[in-house]
Amino acid sequence: MIVEDAMTVEEAIICLDNLVYEQTEKHLKPLQKSIIRGFVDGLTYKEIKENDPIARGYSVGYIGRYVGYNLWKDITNVLRQAGIIEPEERVVGANLWDSMMRLKKGIQSANYVDPILEKLLRMRYRIKEHLVSTEYSDTYLAEDENLPDRPLCLVKRLKSQSEKTSKLFDRETRVLYRLGQHERIPELLARFEEEGYFYLVYQFVEGQPIYQELIEGQPWQEHQVIGLLKDILEVLVFVHKENVIHRDLHPQNLIMRTSDSKIVLIDFGAVKEINTSRNNSDQTKSRGGGTQQEYIPPEQAIGAPKFCSDIYAVGIIGIQALTGISPKQLKLDNLGNVIWQKNATVTLEFASVLNKMVLYAFPQRYPSATEALEALQQLTVDS
Repeated sequence: MIVEDAMTVEEAIICLDNLVYEQTEKHLKPLQKSIIRGFVDGLTYKEIKENDPIARGYSVGYIGRYVGYNLWKDITNVLRQAGIIEPEERVVGANLWDSMMRLKKGIQSANYVDPILEKLLRMRYRIKEHLVSTEYSDTYLAEDENLPDRPLCLVKRLKSQSEKTSKLFDRETRVLYRLGQHERIPELLARFEEEGYFYLVYQFVEGQPIYQELIEGQPWQEHQVIGLLKDILEVLVFVHKENVIHRDLHPQNLIMRTSDSKIVLIDFGAVKEINTSRNNSDQTKSRGGGTQQEYIPPEQAIGAPKFCSDIYAVGIIGIQALTGISPKQLKLDNLGNVIWQKNATVTLEFASVLNKMVLYAFPQRYPSATEALEALQQLTVDS
């Protein structure tokens, strides 16, 4: 795709819309496009309402405080994931056009070929495809040429050699090596340095992330959701017994394995090890980081994750499956608890378990995966 130096507002919106669809499988809505047009033209929310026929039917408060607020947040996440803006940057109305012009430059360089592709690392791992990029690393699909049939594996390469990044991957290495004993957690196969880069090699798990099954407007039946949560918690019991908080549980990090349809936990890049030399109530804090925002409980958001923080994320996944509604669209009551039951067909017993999993007050949740799994196992399920 070739983009001319000059780009109209409509062309920029089309480029942005295409990028949003690539990452979320959803297009920008007409009202969102109206807000973008308005801010590029220097209008306020009030002026957008007065001048745009689509916005005219909405209140200024709704346009600004709800649609606009979520629009800037979503565009920020999309451009960060695409590497258009830096992790610490945020998109707001004032810098919207600049961000869209940077998107144009990104499209112009779309024909760039990563020089690591087809490279042989460690005289063993042949890089075949780039899969995902994060703040700290790039992940590639590779072939192991030292083994019969050249089985696939995942190779993760650090983007920098900073002390912060090195510590992150050192922690991931130690944790993954220990957790890889479980047959539903990818095994760490190797770690090495080459040409100034630090690499980790993981077992490749054939399957698909469960977010592909969580389709908006298509709720699951109760027995299916219970089965999913049990499957997740069975692995999480092992993780918690190893004194590890996963801290990155969301549908993209849960793979339904092709061979047996079992759930595999992946991407422990944000794991939080508990300092076992301290009392459990005095856990070492780690600011921010971790999972997608809608799966983060309040204590994790302020840098103090607990075992029950993982339980909150699992509960939100269960509510998402049961309601067919994205967690972003769920509202909270005055106590900060999720309002969801009116949107689901669910027994009181299962609803009670889910509500306890996602309570705002973490001391009132199930303390770890063991207790949450036991509560689900006590339910009588009609299939």
